Amino acid sequence: MKKHLHDYIDDSKTHSVRGLRILLEYFYALEEFEEILEDDSKHVVSVFGSARTLPGHPEYEDARKLGKLLYDKGFSVITGGSQGIMRAANEGAIDGIVAELKKKKKYKSLEKLMASKEFEKLKRLNSLGLKISLPFEEKENVALGTVATFHYFMVRKFFFANLSSAFIACEGGWGTRDELFEVLTLVQTGKTELMPIIYVSPDPAHIANDVKYALKTKCISPDDVHLFQIVKDYKKAAQIVEKFYKVVKKISYDSKPHIEIYTNKPLTKVQQGKVKKIVEGKYKGFFDGVDFFKTKFVLKNFKIKSYGKIRAVIDAIS
Repeated sequence: MKKHLHDYIDDSKTHSVRGLRILLEYFYALEEFEEILEDDSKHVVSVFGSARTLPGHPEYEDARKLGKLLYDKGFSVITGGSQGIMRAANEGAIDGIVAELKKKKKYKSLEKLMASKEFEKLKRLNSLGLKISLPFEEKENVALGTVATFHYFMVRKFFFANLSSAFIACEGGWGTRDELFEVLTLVQTGKTELMPIIYVSPDPAHIANDVKYALKTKCISPDDVHLFQIVKDYKKAAQIVEKFYKVVKKISYDSKPHIEIYTNKPLTKVQQGKVKKIVEGKYKGFFDGVDFFKTKFVLKNFKIKSYGKIRAVIDAIS
């Protein structure tokens, strides 16, 4: 049935089937990523950047090292599934998998290791891609384990927001900026939960100036700056993500206006004191206090001005 529906949509020349195609892409991607979506314990980091950056370029090599570093720290890597920075990050995840399996000394050769079911499973769960169908990007990214290909950018963007627990943008063109500001907007407006959003560039003045100008013209609030970090080094980017999720397990907006922050272990008295100091001091009036539980704390009655205030609270304890 799905095959017939897919063929009908592809062959149709009318706009009336566009909604069906969108729905088909949505359910198709849900099936492809079902295993990843069902694992609440796994954090997926999105890495984006130019598809035109070639192997051997310093930024390509850094993106590959970033992918491996993220895998080594326990994160899955998801990219736009294309070439350049994206392929490099996926290759880095593969490097991490190979290095991990080599330590077990179970396989007599690299070929046997990469042909093993163990390797294929780790690749499927940790090197992910959300491709977009474009006529000028036909080369295959062979480092992908699980991949979905989309016709519509909007469906693809939905899955980036839905799958990702952090977003790292490297230098790139309009597509990279599109994804970066899309996820920033979703987090800024509370349409998706807080996550680390990082821009990595050896020369980040251009993006930093953009943020400063938006702040100067009051197009963003001062607290919105907490939502976005700009770094020069891929190691720093990975470190930010690691520190965030060392403390935070999950953030839930389901009980709005209360914000629930689940932690990996109970907060220490010192950490609780830091949270109280911010909530009852600097941000007094924006919250009605905080309640602490074993592995959760609740910021009560958040008066939504900027979700950056919540990020400032998390930064204080991570």
